[in-house]
Amino acid sequence: MKKFAWSWSRLKNYRVCPKKHYHVDLAKEFPEPDNEVLIWGNQVHKAMSEYIDKGVKLPPMMEHYDPWPNMLVSAREAGWTVKTELKLAMSESHKPTSFFDNATWFRGVCDALAIAPTKNAALSIDWKTGQIKPDAEQLALNAALIFSHYPEVNLVDTVYVWLGNDDQTRVRYGRMDMLPMWSGLMPEIRQLEEAHRTTTYPPKPSGICIRHCPVTSCPHFGKGSPR
Repeated sequence: MKKFAWSWSRLKNYRVCPKKHYHVDLAKEFPEPDNEVLIWGNQVHKAMSEYIDKGVKLPPMMEHYDPWPNMLVSAREAGWTVKTELKLAMSESHKPTSFFDNATWFRGVCDALAIAPTKNAALSIDWKTGQIKPDAEQLALNAALIFSHYPEVNLVDTVYVWLGNDDQTRVRYGRMDMLPMWSGLMPEIRQLEEAHRTTTYPPKPSGICIRHCPVTSCPHFGKGSPR
């Protein structure tokens, strides 16, 4: 059995349906099929990264996203350290690790990270191409990873940028904000860890089974529950 490690997407998928999470994320028996939404999201993330890091202009259908990468390019010119698609991980004791280290317990990716010249503050951006869902858990977890890897940073401004809606969700975190965040999440993380230990992933039928689940071996496939 592989050592237990998790990510925001794995926790989110476990909440939706433990059985689907197991077959798709862990056993990898049923890969999620590509769809227009996923393909577009990947294209946007790649284009934003190449603009910020290499100066490659956004394609015409993304030109209205210019203000955000322009802001990060300007920040870099002003002395900020700017990184894109940054993979960060940490141990259960919240020490920084490499992404696939044996001690790694939690993994995440910052779509764009800017560290102030003073090193004591940071800006973390997550590009979103779907509908607005202002759930800040992912933002808080990104802040936790940044605090782990950058010990001088004491304040992180985190942002979901809803590119399709020209909107944003902002939350500011200090190091003291991490304690209540972890206290709230740990019961679920322990459930996820116990499921990993016992390989217990029961189905959770819902409307997703009808059209949006690739696990054809599940007895609820194509049926589920409309509620």
